[in-house]
Amino acid sequence: MSYNRLDKIIKVLLVTHYYPAHRGGVEIVAGKLAESLIQIQSSSITIQWMASDVDSVPKVTQGLTFLPMSASNWIEDKILIPYPIWSLSSLLKLWKGIDSVDVVHLHDYLYMSNLAAFVFTKIKNKPIIITQHIGFIPYNNPVFRGLLSFLNNTLGCAILRSVDQVIFISEVGQKYFSDKTRFRHPSLMIANGVDTDIFVPADESQRNHLRQALGLPNQQPIFLFVGRFVEKKGLPILQKLAKQFPSVYWVFAGWGSLDPETWNLPNVKVFRDRQGANLTPLYQAVDLFLLPSKGEGFPLVVQESMACGTPVMVGSETARAFSAAQHLMFSETVQGENVVLHWTRKIEHLLQDFQQVTSMREEVADFAHQHWSWTRCAQQYEKIFRTFAPR
Repeated sequence: MSYNRLDKIIKVLLVTHYYPAHRGGVEIVAGKLAESLIQIQSSSITIQWMASDVDSVPKVTQGLTFLPMSASNWIEDKILIPYPIWSLSSLLKLWKGIDSVDVVHLHDYLYMSNLAAFVFTKIKNKPIIITQHIGFIPYNNPVFRGLLSFLNNTLGCAILRSVDQVIFISEVGQKYFSDKTRFRHPSLMIANGVDTDIFVPADESQRNHLRQALGLPNQQPIFLFVGRFVEKKGLPILQKLAKQFPSVYWVFAGWGSLDPETWNLPNVKVFRDRQGANLTPLYQAVDLFLLPSKGEGFPLVVQESMACGTPVMVGSETARAFSAAQHLMFSETVQGENVVLHWTRKIEHLLQDFQQVTSMREEVADFAHQHWSWTRCAQQYEKIFRTFAPR
């Protein structure tokens, strides 16, 4: 397929369920990518971003405008599943908005806004690019688990094989759907970038100073979790581990219904309302980042921690999501009845010779800075948009 002229302005409609202020991984990645696309020196892309109006809207910048859509967020409010419902007026704006763009870019297929955008764009016969963040999530609830499996096998496969280009953020997600369906064009795996101007390593003197400033101890291992306080992220596992390892200081940065402060443990500290650059001191100060989450692909927080030089311990599937970094990650299963036992044994082994963790900091940071860049990521997306946009 031939490329468009490089001086042609490509108008992209970006559709997500939320804006980054909602603090979920999908919308944060969408925001970072959009910002990076319009900052590429050679880029001639403009982006209109439609998402639910349940959070604050980012500030308009040159080349990137925001069209907040009226939506109800009662599903997340009631059962903690992030799934906003757009109003009829919003759907009408979406229908009309597609007319003025060259390409429609969706992040994940399953949200109502994205499903509507897919249908409307197909009717109008315009190119659709999907970035698929997740594959299968092994929820503990068998109803949720069965429903997601059914939707992926039917609706998900039908949509992904119908769009012009599917992009995965992890090798695990790519394999999951590639085993189930064929795509119109070969799928691509493009890892998320990292803002390496913000997420940088610190030397030991700086780390000691940060611990004091953050009110963290200097004489014991410190483990960190960043994200939503929900089951999918592994909070029930971390609660049991925090009880079993009182010699470890556990730091949690995030929000959600499974609030670690309610555990009333003396070795647990919670930070709230931290995101972006405000997370850097936490990543730098701690010794190990833990994320026993399920079905997430390759979460951005893992990359941010590594960019700050802090090694990570994640679920086995997460470690496989970016195989080139697998040798630099500690991993353990997050499924089955003995999950906590497996994680306990792994942590016990690490604590017996904790030098193996602290000695990795420089290598971990170097890898992240060499392999993950929002600029390189955006350049790949720009090439894809230009490939499929009408000439």
